[in-house]
Amino acid sequence: MACQTGIRADRELHALFEDCKEGKVRLAKIVVRNEALSLNFKDAGSDDWKADWRKNLPSCIDAYEPCYILFKLKSPTDWLLISFADDRAPVREKMLLAATRSTFKSEFGQHYISYEYQATNIDDVKLDKFELWLESRLDPRPMTEHERDLHLALKEKCAMGNLMPATQTLRGVEFPIDQDATALLKQFGRGEIDFVQLSVDTLNEAIKLESHADRLEPEKLSSMIDRKKPRYSFYRLRSGNGSPNGHTLFIYSVPPSGGCTIKELMLFSSCKSVFLNTAQNALGISLDKKIEVDSRDKLDEKALLEYLNVNNDQSPTSGGPKFSRPQGPQSRGQRRLIKQQ
Repeated sequence: MACQTGIRADRELHALFEDCKEGKVRLAKIVVRNEALSLNFKDAGSDDWKADWRKNLPSCIDAYEPCYILFKLKSPTDWLLISFADDRAPVREKMLLAATRSTFKSEFGQHYISYEYQATNIDDVKLDKFELWLESRLDPRPMTEHERDLHLALKEKCAMGNLMPATQTLRGVEFPIDQDATALLKQFGRGEIDFVQLSVDTLNEAIKLESHADRLEPEKLSSMIDRKKPRYSFYRLRSGNGSPNGHTLFIYSVPPSGGCTIKELMLFSSCKSVFLNTAQNALGISLDKKIEVDSRDKLDEKALLEYLNVNNDQSPTSGGPKFSRPQGPQSRGQRRLIKQQ
């Protein structure tokens, strides 16, 4: 399922789209920059598309910068869309490229795109590789056994290229957890401490420790939640719950719209499932409830007990605690909707 990022073409790129449809452009390179789809490079080209290809590709692309390439083949209505994301590129940049593909095609015009080609390394963008791929699409001529083997290998590679983004999306993104965070999460799992808070380091692509507390009273929990940044928090509610060891909660706090970047929100959302799986299965944390909250919400003992009492009669086959949130106070007005996980 595609993730809606809100990233759209900027004004310069919309102008380029018009030039493309008027035959004024042979090649255009588009990147995600400053939360927008932006033109990075273009070439008017000549009458020879193969010469234009050799002139610009793969020299205009960078292994560490995922991008789209629009390339005109024969006419202004015959365009090739290349999605380039090298395996060495940062995960967050590859995610953004995959998440904006539908928007990009819609804004350019799906009916202008004759072919879509995915490349995961610079060699894939060389002309001979593309021509082999194109011939396999256009010319079903009789082949020798050796040619047939090559053809099948190419088809399998293309199929894997198409399936990989979906597999990554379904499984989520796995970032390493730093040593300090791992040690404290294990302590939390053993019941030795009450609170651990973590963040996703978007620059270093890791899950880092933000804060922790050996003991934390419920009325002080809200003060530990960052108001401007998403956070993962593990909390043990010890008082007033009828359990000698307390109840454990995972709290995913999200700031109001505009409080953080789209990249941060995407990475926090994409890492959450894999991270929780690691916390529960590898670090020994047993959770009674997972909740998602607005970072401005008041979290005290009463609110936490309300969370714990929601859906306590869930079926044994439901797969464990689900994300939920209680009904908000009347004085706060209508709450924003939080999707059930």
